[in-house]
Amino acid sequence: MNKGVGDSVIVKEESEQLLENQYSSFTYLQKFFVKKVKEGDVVEGVVTQINPNDVVVDVGLKSDGRISIKELGCRDEVGVGSKIKVYVERIEDYYGNVALSREKAIRDEKWHKLEEDAATQTEVSGIIKRSIKCGFIVDLGDGISAFLPMSHVDLKQARDAKHLIDTEQKFIVLKVDKKQGNIVVSRKLVLEKLHAGEKIKFLESLNEGDIIEGKIKSITHYGVFVGIHESDVVGVVDGLLHITDISWSRVSHPSAVFTCGQTIKVKVIKIDKENAKVSLGIKQLEDNPWHDIELRYPVGSVYKGHITSIEDYGIFVELKPGIEGLVHSSEITWVKNNLPISNLVTRGQEVFVKILSIDTVKNRMSLSIKRCVSNPWQVFIDKYPPGSIVSGKIKNNTGLYISITFDDYEIDENVEGTIYAQDISWSKNGLDQIKKYSVGDIIEAKVIRANVNRAKIYLGIKQIEHDPLIELIKKVKVGGKMQAIVSKREDSGLVVKVENDVTLLIDQEHLPENKKFSMSEEIEVEVLGIEAYNIILSAK
Repeated sequence: MNKGVGDSVIVKEESEQLLENQYSSFTYLQKFFVKKVKEGDVVEGVVTQINPNDVVVDVGLKSDGRISIKELGCRDEVGVGSKIKVYVERIEDYYGNVALSREKAIRDEKWHKLEEDAATQTEVSGIIKRSIKCGFIVDLGDGISAFLPMSHVDLKQARDAKHLIDTEQKFIVLKVDKKQGNIVVSRKLVLEKLHAGEKIKFLESLNEGDIIEGKIKSITHYGVFVGIHESDVVGVVDGLLHITDISWSRVSHPSAVFTCGQTIKVKVIKIDKENAKVSLGIKQLEDNPWHDIELRYPVGSVYKGHITSIEDYGIFVELKPGIEGLVHSSEITWVKNNLPISNLVTRGQEVFVKILSIDTVKNRMSLSIKRCVSNPWQVFIDKYPPGSIVSGKIKNNTGLYISITFDDYEIDENVEGTIYAQDISWSKNGLDQIKKYSVGDIIEAKVIRANVNRAKIYLGIKQIEHDPLIELIKKVKVGGKMQAIVSKREDSGLVVKVENDVTLLIDQEHLPENKKFSMSEEIEVEVLGIEAYNIILSAK
């Protein structure tokens, strides 16, 4: 069938439209690739031309790139149409060409491979080139170097490893930091893998309880590492002697007992074959002095010992070799002061101690020095119970209260009494009256209350003249109720004021559990008992 002119025009228009569509598609793809590929990328290109000095590679950009023949490695076999990975240095150089590098692409591949090897602990080959401070430089090929620390050259500490220079060795990659250009490798880990089977055999030949000799290799704050075996077949086997297994007595630091290089006899106390770890002990070579400790040193008994150590929190006293206990700072003396403990006692000093508690699991003992003598505040109260009249010398006058010491030689000089301004006079202002008293004056006062645990003795002058507590004692009956105002909280109970401003202490045992009282709160109390100079109250 013959085509007319009209048909020819239609075919021509369709052809032009097809070419335009193909061109548009090519332009879109070209723009896509140009946008996709950027400087610094490693991409795969196709060799389009081989010249005497360079190779032309198409990487999908608007221009082809060129690689110098010198950059191609011996492993690169290229021909027209071959695929090759290249590093894009510049999308467009001064002459409008794409600058590519095969060397940098090879190096980038090497870095990625090393990162994978580090993650999988795969062995890599390298040549030890030269020594530097603390180690060696290793050539891993393709222009990449790594650092081999001296501690990772051999199974044992290598003092001289020059014989390894220029030799090819196997390594495990420990660290790869591409951004910083740092690689750290280990030859030691390769050797450990090689000797792992023999090391397991050696550990299987050991038994818990074996007594062996070893040489101290290093000392840390938590223990001592002891070399117990070393051979070309097995390699090096170390054991840990923990600080708590050095002696039954307390050891402040292993360096106080041992020195590096020292040969010692140890006992194998635990073998971890899975992790190839051996735990050692020296104290286990002797009988446990803490055996039956509670029978030999019952709680509450008193013994003589000597001070072995002085710390900020207390002192350690040894009763016999291996039996040592802690005297907390609060248990050294009844007298409270701010002096350092070293001002109170000396190392080596003999002291009497009372056993407060024993921990048979942790082999610990709590001791007290002060409880071997009477509490001087209790001695005072036993001799001068509340209601007694005492005399003493004014030691201090603050304007709010007076402190006095007692002229009784049986009373410790550190025991003092306190007279508050409100307890000086019934009819006159206490703050005015307290000014009349001077340091050194001898005065009389009545013991109105005491808190032995807090080393406090409360005195009053006005109570000698007239004491409302005595009158209240005559008035109240056991089981009776009265109103009280909360005055303050003490460790031993609650201080309250009742009728006629009489101050009384409600013991802790007579207070409701978990109830909080507010200052000046009014509460109802019950009379549980009546004493010569006290009324026992309950707020339950």
